[in-house]
Amino acid sequence: MSRIRLPDVSSMSNEQKKQYDRFPSNLVRALLVTTSSTKGYISLGASFPAGQLADKDREMVILRIGALSKSAYERMQHLPLARKAGWTDEEIGKLENDTPYSEREKDILAFVDECVRNVKVRTGTFNRVRQYYDETQIAELTLMIGHYMMTARFLETLEVDLDECATSWDAVSGQ
Repeated sequence: MSRIRLPDVSSMSNEQKKQYDRFPSNLVRALLVTTSSTKGYISLGASFPAGQLADKDREMVILRIGALSKSAYERMQHLPLARKAGWTDEEIGKLENDTPYSEREKDILAFVDECVRNVKVRTGTFNRVRQYYDETQIAELTLMIGHYMMTARFLETLEVDLDECATSWDAVSGQ
């Protein structure tokens, strides 16, 4: 049970309902408790699928952040997306448990781990990721890590209940 009272959909104002409809989920219901963060939060989250990282890489990174943050909510929302992006359940288990298959995955996940745990990624790790990503991709990767770290902390601290099923990003609009 959530530590805060989530607004009931039937009692939302028109503006709240508009934001909720962008990404209908308990996460958004919790965000709506804030004064004015919901619209910007959803817009930032919606920017990542439109960015330069491949879907498979993006979902690998998000699942790793969810695992490091012990966020069942992030895992629940992104597991279907990871499968859609091409990850098998066996591969997902390995990614979440620090046993990725390739050097590329190890290097990218080392970047994620260092950013999550130490804030600043070491020069050697940063330079290894340059083999795979250009500057735009590295900037997007770093911003995405911060966004999903924030999300995990918001969800876990407030104990936001899991949704019945994952919400598709296909439903998210640019509003």
